[in-house]
Parts: sequence; C-alpha cells; structure tokens
Amino acid sequence: MAQFSDIEQQKSFIYLKEVESVAQDILILKEEKLDIANAQNKYREALRALENVYERNSWIQLGSVYVERPTEECKALLRKEISKAEDNLANLHEEIKGKIHMLRDLEHEPRLEGYSLKPISVAEAKALHKGFGTV
Repeated sequence: MAQFSDIEQQKSFIYLKEVESVAQDILILKEEKLDIANAQNKYREALRALENVYERNSWIQLGSVYVERPTEECKALLRKEISKAEDNLANLHEEIKGKIHMLRDLEHEPRLEGYSLKPISVAEAKALHKGFGTV
C-alpha cells in the first residue's frame, strides 16, 4: 500500500508541476505584454510631440545614444516601432490564448466560451448592412 501512495504522490506532483508551469508562463507573457504596451504608448507620445515640431532636424534616442536626424525620418522610425509593437502584442495575445486553453485542459475545465472570437471585417460589415437594407 505504501508503494501505491508514492505513485499517487508522484503523479500529483507531476500534475501540479505542469499546471504551475503553464500558469507561470501565462503570467510572464502578460507582464511582457504590459511592458510592450507601455513602450508603445511612449512611442505614441513621442510621435505626437514630433507632430508639433516644425524644425528640420530632431533628436532621437537609439539605444543609449542620442542622434540628430531629420524630423520626418524620426516620425517614420516611431511609426515603424508602433507597428512592430502592435504585431508583438497580437502575437503575445494569441500565445496567451493558447496557454490558457492548455491550462483549462490540464485542469479538466471546459474551454472558455467566446474567448476565441474575432471581430468582423469591414467587408463583412458592409455585406451585413447591405443584406439588412441599411446604408
């Protein structure tokens, strides 16, 4: 009987280890998502500040170095960083969804209803409006 108890404890330990590992991954991804969102907001603030600048050149920080570049080039760099941050956020969001599904499966819980919904496209919205006779 003692050996059976050891096997049960090992199975329980492995199960808890898997669940905690996936949960920790989810928390790490959420923190990373928050960091990227904060950086994206800083890029947006910088871009808005540059929109009000009418000088030919502006200073921009690249890493730990400040560089004077044409203002339009600085704006283009910031737009590129904002776009890259949006892509990273979308990828992280999908990765978090996958981890949450994995966690729910490990816990023998049903999948979350409506968690995988995606918004309709502009073309789909137009088709719906046309089908229902509104604008």
